[in-house]
Amino acid sequence: MYNIKHMTILLIAVFFALGIGIAIGFTANSDKLLVKQQKIIIDQLEENYNRLKESSRMKERQLALFIERQKREYEFLDQSFDILLAGRLQGKKALIIELGSSDKSDEIVDYLEKAGAQIQLITKVNEELDSSDLDVFAEAFATGNIEKLQYLKEAGLIKFIGTYDNLFDFIVLIRNDDKNNPLSAVGKLVKLKPVALVQTSNLPKLDLKDSDRLFYIDNIDTAIGKYKMIISLMNNL
Repeated sequence: MYNIKHMTILLIAVFFALGIGIAIGFTANSDKLLVKQQKIIIDQLEENYNRLKESSRMKERQLALFIERQKREYEFLDQSFDILLAGRLQGKKALIIELGSSDKSDEIVDYLEKAGAQIQLITKVNEELDSSDLDVFAEAFATGNIEKLQYLKEAGLIKFIGTYDNLFDFIVLIRNDDKNNPLSAVGKLVKLKPVALVQTSNLPKLDLKDSDRLFYIDNIDTAIGKYKMIISLMNNL
């Protein structure tokens, strides 16, 4: 579809061509019919141009209304969270793994706790950890290799908040950047417990499909994403 800029350029070109046509017409001593036809074409082009401008204004107003409505709906979801999802994960224990240092875990932990989940352990993974080290970390977690985990901790590559044990029901893996692809690590962790892989909507999406043990939420920064995370866990634990 042409936008206003394209239509303006088109009109300029048409007017230029019509000017040449009129000059040729007069030179060739043509009759007034050609001029009349050209005026009709110009009037139609101007009418279409004005209609396009009005349509663009309407679309801008519709977009503004849509954004405002979406904002109200998100506010409603936030306000209704306690009523709709409170206690839905009661008695379930969570293990949080955060890749990178954006500290998104605080907000996610808050929503999990509102849903009744108990946070057993938060593990913050240093952003300097490359993909191969991330695989080592995931393998150590999946197999309960305390020595490897302790080595990574002493090397400053991971940090524990809480106590590690295998008495948890699910894992939330928070992806804070796109430096490393977590899919290989996720493949190891999902063998241990169900995994919710979450990220904010500004990050590139991963080529990943949900399963009965893996839930991918690519908009955890929105109310919709938080609902999806809780509901996915509810339905599969």
